[in-house]
Amino acid sequence: MTGLGQRAYWLAPYFLKRWMASWSARRLDGQRYGPEYDAVLSEIRERDGWSAEQFAAYQNEALRRIVQLAGEHVPYYQRRFAEAGISPQDIRGVEDLSRLPILEKNVVREFPTQLLNQTLDRASLILLHTSGTTGTPLDLYRDRRLSATACAYFDARCHAVAGMQRRVNRSVSIGGHLVAPPWRTRPPFWVYNARWRQLYMSSSHLAPQYLDAYVDAIREFAADYIEGYPSSVYAIARHIVDQKLEPVRMKACFTTAETLLEYQRDAISGAFCCWTYDQYGCGEMAVFAAECREGSLHLSPEYGIVEVLDAQDRPVLPGEVGQLVCTSLVNHVQPFLRYRLGDLGCLLPGRCRCGSEMPMLGQIEGRIDAVLVTRDGRRIGRLDPVFKGARGIVEAQVVQDDLDRFRIRIVPAKDYTDNDGRVVAANLAHRIGGGDIRVEVVPAIERTAAGKFQAVVSLLPRPSAAAASASKHDG
Repeated sequence: MTGLGQRAYWLAPYFLKRWMASWSARRLDGQRYGPEYDAVLSEIRERDGWSAEQFAAYQNEALRRIVQLAGEHVPYYQRRFAEAGISPQDIRGVEDLSRLPILEKNVVREFPTQLLNQTLDRASLILLHTSGTTGTPLDLYRDRRLSATACAYFDARCHAVAGMQRRVNRSVSIGGHLVAPPWRTRPPFWVYNARWRQLYMSSSHLAPQYLDAYVDAIREFAADYIEGYPSSVYAIARHIVDQKLEPVRMKACFTTAETLLEYQRDAISGAFCCWTYDQYGCGEMAVFAAECREGSLHLSPEYGIVEVLDAQDRPVLPGEVGQLVCTSLVNHVQPFLRYRLGDLGCLLPGRCRCGSEMPMLGQIEGRIDAVLVTRDGRRIGRLDPVFKGARGIVEAQVVQDDLDRFRIRIVPAKDYTDNDGRVVAANLAHRIGGGDIRVEVVPAIERTAAGKFQAVVSLLPRPSAAAASASKHDG
């Protein structure tokens, strides 16, 4: 929505806001849920029961197609392939993937149109401005089929696992769109979208004094499922639990865009009496993973290829944490080949008890630049264990100021005591091996511009690109 349109929406009476939300959904339906959506959804469902061998064969064929497209019609890859002496025909399957150069985020930021498929009419493409997890936005392009593909995978591999259907079941969504002006100090902080049977709630107004109103609105709406940022859903769930309110029963909860922490999952379960299905993906459409009923995060192998690499860009063993480098098999508009996401994770060995042969992605450890780094070079992610044994904490953030200096910023619950802070500090010291650790009690933890919560903030200076490149060559 443009700035003028946004302001007009904010100033409109509520009944008109509802009409505007439904009208906007009708427009988006054409981009996301047209005949392309139905076709892609049917194809995904046909592949759900495939064997690992079938997925592997599909990956090889799809990789050859996307590399051929990139080599013939994408300026960036035409230049890079020539510099590396690579022909698209050299890439016959996944075993040849390492011959391709790794695509770094700074290239996408600086030269987004150089990654475009030149056979497409740019004027007809949909331009998305992502928030960027590092604070610098990316320009991403899609056409109608790619937009439909994103929605179809979410519906087929995420919503459908819990028996839910978007636009059929009633839903509560808590996201980053400014459905209420920032200066608003009384409800409603939400709008009803009749076309999608959706109550869309602001994630920017979750102040303690408004949470009763949020809970009342959710209870009255009687949705089948709730979805949104983990931190936003958790804020409401924690209020229900802390205030000993009657749970608001849902059939499912779906979380995305942030790492879902175990204490958040526990609170959501208590407040909404349902399982939370986590999801992992990116706006570049290079990877998609969704949680099954057994709690495993399954990658969609026909969506993208995931490599896990060490600091020297060498593959690590299954179960070992490394940098995620992903190749999209669906993005024909702006191909991403061997794209370094900036996240840390691992691939799990074995097969899930749910019976699916789709590979399993281990818990995401966090951003490469949003983990703790010790003086001896260890990188520490997944800080859930740090908060075990501390009951009086609403939420917390760990800030690293220097290699030996850390701050734990805690939003206290009513039953918070100084001992909770000491327990958390001791847990962190045990995990990182000591250091100067301070506890700060704060009224709230700021969100990013997109409304996302950051569990870890690193203020360490980042190495320059030249230094990083020299380090790799020296190694």
